[in-house]
Amino acid sequence: MTMVRTSRYSARLPLAAIALGSSLLCAQTSAPSPPLPQPVSPSLLPTVSPKRRLAAEIAFLQGAKQLQGGAYLEAQHNFGVAVQLNPAKGEYAAAMLVAREHAVTKLLQQAALQEPTNGIAADRYIEEARRLDATNPRILQHDTQRASDPRPIKLEERAASTINLRPNNTVHSYHERSDSKALMLKLAKDFGLQVAFDSDLTSKLVRLDIDDVRAGEALRILTLLSNTMYVPLSERSFLLAANTAENRQRYDRLVQETFDLPGYQADQLKDFVSIAQQLLDIRQVSASPLGGKLVVRGPVDRVAAFESVFSDLLQGTNEVVLDVKLYAVDKSRVRNLGAVLPQSLNLFSLASQAQSVVAQNSTLISQLVASGVLPANATTLQIAAYLVFVAGLGSSSLLQNSFLLLGGGLTTAAVSAGNIPTINLALTQSEARTLEDVQLRASDQQRAIFRSGTRYPIQTSLFSDIASSTATSLAGTTVNGVSLSSLLASYLGTSSLGSSAVVPQVQYEDLGLTVTATPRIQRTSDIAMKVEVKVSALAGSSLNGIPVLDNRQFSSDLTVHDGETLLMVSNTSRSETAAVSGTPGLSDLPGFQGTTNRNATETDDSLVLLITPHIERHGHVKATGPYIPLIPRPSEE
Repeated sequence: MTMVRTSRYSARLPLAAIALGSSLLCAQTSAPSPPLPQPVSPSLLPTVSPKRRLAAEIAFLQGAKQLQGGAYLEAQHNFGVAVQLNPAKGEYAAAMLVAREHAVTKLLQQAALQEPTNGIAADRYIEEARRLDATNPRILQHDTQRASDPRPIKLEERAASTINLRPNNTVHSYHERSDSKALMLKLAKDFGLQVAFDSDLTSKLVRLDIDDVRAGEALRILTLLSNTMYVPLSERSFLLAANTAENRQRYDRLVQETFDLPGYQADQLKDFVSIAQQLLDIRQVSASPLGGKLVVRGPVDRVAAFESVFSDLLQGTNEVVLDVKLYAVDKSRVRNLGAVLPQSLNLFSLASQAQSVVAQNSTLISQLVASGVLPANATTLQIAAYLVFVAGLGSSSLLQNSFLLLGGGLTTAAVSAGNIPTINLALTQSEARTLEDVQLRASDQQRAIFRSGTRYPIQTSLFSDIASSTATSLAGTTVNGVSLSSLLASYLGTSSLGSSAVVPQVQYEDLGLTVTATPRIQRTSDIAMKVEVKVSALAGSSLNGIPVLDNRQFSSDLTVHDGETLLMVSNTSRSETAAVSGTPGLSDLPGFQGTTNRNATETDDSLVLLITPHIERHGHVKATGPYIPLIPRPSEE
């Protein structure tokens, strides 16, 4: 049974919660808080004067400011003043409840912060919160007195009245060897009791050596030595009979107790039934899993022993709160470093390229000459140079990337680079995180499961209608002149037996992260945990149409202190790509490695899991359970 802890990190209610309905007036309040009026008909409310309404409104506004500023106790006081001045407005009472909840939440948060280092201060905060609202469920789970002795709730004390002996409170010593009946008479007289003997009881010689005992211990020792049993007849008298199965059935007084156990599962109730039947020999035990009740009927001493064992088992339940935080960290880095040199060189005729540029822009050149931008006697090379380098209209990459002239006149040639040299100094880095923050509450040695991911449907098989195949086999078959194919079609509700219904069978698989933690509290208050981590994902391939899953599983046993954090890091994926460009041969020479450009991309995806256990409730603080003396019965000897 897993529960989410609300005492350590309780969410604060917004200021808008002041507008709660007047139905909150029925909520229970603690004694120190101002009393809340019960909802009544507006016609029965007393008439409030305008002066009192104004004063109530002023107190309410002042309390709202204090609530927004974090002064919750002062806000509760002012809201209470507003309720007393004007009980007709339910908003005032609702605001007072909201302020009280804020104050309780703040005190419990302060107690949670102080608990690991200063238990006394934490108890003081919890006690202050209890004075504000003793019925708050979040405060009840911090009740140390309730947690130290969680006795079962009895719905019925006894089904039959019991008689208890009331001997005098004296102490006696006995060192005698005598008849058992005589010793019992002497013992009864010393403790102010009267004894009656069963008619079938035979006397036997016993030796009694005990010092400074009271009546209960003396009776128990003497009955064990003489193999007898005593049955109280009144507060001052008892019957002594032989300890036989017949006498036990005849004289034992049976009692019945009903225990209310809300929240317990059927298997847990079966364990209690087994304890009563096998260890204590109580046969009449019944459990009701639906109502969470356990009915025990048996002898007085055995039912009392069962109650002691039962209370001790309930008290021995330790509870741990696991703070689970999951981070998915995705890192990406792109680096582009180095120089990009020309990868090719082109040698071309400058005159032919210039003539080509001029021919492509003849209309524009005429307009430039007419406007006086270009002189009328400009050469072809001058016009081409203006168009390419000044106007930027030339589309020839050879001219734009030219850097060397060779020859002269009509035979002038130019050398052009295939690309312009560039230097790259670029770095791009990104990091993304997603967070899952949950709290799981588990009992000692009980599994707590945390899952983060999706459920993926996998089709495992198909169920198809057999009408299609049956129609083929029954074609032409008739019974008393009626076609079996038509009968089958009418029975299945289909107009054609050739149509078949396909019903797929789907199985859901959990993809993502599954964490299973089983805590066990040791006597040193350390927490031993068995942690299992499983990561499942689609492998990207399939077999016979069924996807293949890629699983990674980690299991470990470890021990941590209360409040220590367990850290687990898993690198889910990592990739690196690089593209290198440079001048062939030149990049391999010493001192010219800088002429190589490297464009690299790195991605790194990791899972970071943090588990912090906190002991929320201690069960057993003793090394052993209670000592329960039981007189053996004839069937047990």
